[in-house]
Amino acid sequence: MTTLNPRDWPRLPDWLDPHEGHRSPGELNREALERCCMAVAFCLCLAALAPVQLIPFAFAGLLFLAGIASVSLAVLQGDQPLASHLTAWDEAALLFTASLGLRLWLGPIPVS
Repeated sequence: MTTLNPRDWPRLPDWLDPHEGHRSPGELNREALERCCMAVAFCLCLAALAPVQLIPFAFAGLLFLAGIASVSLAVLQGDQPLASHLTAWDEAALLFTASLGLRLWLGPIPVS
């Protein structure tokens, strides 16, 4: 066993998730979109704690951090970036695009 290599970890027994590997692409797409929507909702809730003028900027920054978390999840899960269904890579792309679009639309952070 190589240190910190998730591919060498023992596999979980099938009774924990009997449908593992047998899920349809539609189910996988729904799961990915649910994760992405939950990340956006969580980022919006955390951004609401910022001062009113900075809420959109905090939201954009938190979306970027959520994109980094999705990339980490994709690497740990071993997802293929060009799979025929949505993966954590697609979630990360959506979150990064939303963050970039919001930052470009908002312009520079107001000073004072």
